[in-house]
Amino acid sequence: MLSNLVELAQENSSEKRRDLMGQVADLFVEDSDNHSDRELSLFGEVLIKLLDQSELPDRVNISSKVAPVDQTPRDLVLKLADDEAEVASPVLQHSPVLTTNDLLRLAKIKGQDHLLAISKRDQLEGAVTDVLLERGEQPVRRSVASNSGAELSTWGARYLVKLAGDDEKIRDSMADRKDLTREVFDKLVTLLPKDRQEKLKKLSEVDEQAATDLLEKADQVAEEGRLEQRKQRLNSKIILQQISKGETTVDAVVKEYCEEEWFMDLSFILAKLANLEEKYVKNVMFKFESEGIAVLCRGLGVRPEGYAAICQARCKRLNLPQSMADKWGRDFEELKSDDAERTLRFVKVRAHMNDDASAA
Repeated sequence: MLSNLVELAQENSSEKRRDLMGQVADLFVEDSDNHSDRELSLFGEVLIKLLDQSELPDRVNISSKVAPVDQTPRDLVLKLADDEAEVASPVLQHSPVLTTNDLLRLAKIKGQDHLLAISKRDQLEGAVTDVLLERGEQPVRRSVASNSGAELSTWGARYLVKLAGDDEKIRDSMADRKDLTREVFDKLVTLLPKDRQEKLKKLSEVDEQAATDLLEKADQVAEEGRLEQRKQRLNSKIILQQISKGETTVDAVVKEYCEEEWFMDLSFILAKLANLEEKYVKNVMFKFESEGIAVLCRGLGVRPEGYAAICQARCKRLNLPQSMADKWGRDFEELKSDDAERTLRFVKVRAHMNDDASAA
């Protein structure tokens, strides 16, 4: 069938070419996971040939259809990305085929509309956002500032804060980001209206306390149950793989480990999921204050039912009444995921600084 399509691609009628292009694109997208390498190559050849003979609306249509598909041939994606902005935008914004190097190359040579499309991708590395900020005009800069998936380098964050002094939209977007260092955050706060300054300062104080709870005296936490821990550690690594594959959930693991009282291994699992050293999680697992463990669990997406199991285990270990577990549960439900995620990012920055200082 595909061999026939290659021949049909020579069709002179623009209307027939348009119909053919739509058919080929639909055929490709509908069964993209099952095509052989040869078939994918033929799809790319046919569509590239048809693109060279197609009007702008038809090329836009094809770009929109193939942009989100992982198996879209690379040559086709690059051709679309190099087209006019209206055609390029869907793949620049959504295509998983484009690499960081592809995006860097395009960001360095393309116009503002192309840059704007790139700035809206779900994930962007700091090297790309730096180029976007260097070459982009205000719409691009605003888009980068508002994109939580766009990584900011130290220079990029400082540059946007500088721009925020004269741009309210950038200022508001930066105030909502959760990945700013303390230095950048403090500078940004001075640019905000008084009422917003007070609100952000209060949130920051909550973050600071929770971060302190996570980091406090972590190096002095006792290594309990070392022999049992060695027996369980391999199993916990397998559990982590199952979580990453979607074969089990964090809540299910939390409940099981609390019921079995495998607290050291639960600390290990939560630490790996949060990309923290284990000592920090052990520090808050059975500390009376609940802010640290609540922030950790909320930031990892633990549901109230899973957190309730931790509360029960904490009360049992600390010899506290059920009413305390209920209170911790209520506090947890009031904790916003965005605030918890921001605090975890802050914790990681501080932990890294502490570890570097210790190494020195």
